[in-house]
Amino acid sequence: MRVENVVHDRRRLKLAVSLQNNGPEEVEFLYSFLEVRDQDNNLLSSFADSLPPTLPGDRQVYNGTIELFGPLPDSVRSVSIRLASYPDEKVKLQIDAIPIP
Repeated sequence: MRVENVVHDRRRLKLAVSLQNNGPEEVEFLYSFLEVRDQDNNLLSSFADSLPPTLPGDRQVYNGTIELFGPLPDSVRSVSIRLASYPDEKVKLQIDAIPIP
């Protein structure tokens, strides 16, 4: 997983992300288990859009977004993303300390 762009205004935070599977087997994700936390480890409400539920092992890059519900508190300076494969959690994706502009 890679964060390509961060858009933040008073109303929303939107992260443009890309996923790529360089392994031979497809990986399944349930984005309802996506965790986005602030620098103080507080869980933030978010949803994923346009990301594939199954990531084939084809080395292709898939793009989508992760958006947070509602405005962020002024105290949020960075966020971290965590997502594990479903149901076995063998693949764990994590990006820490993404700065919020």
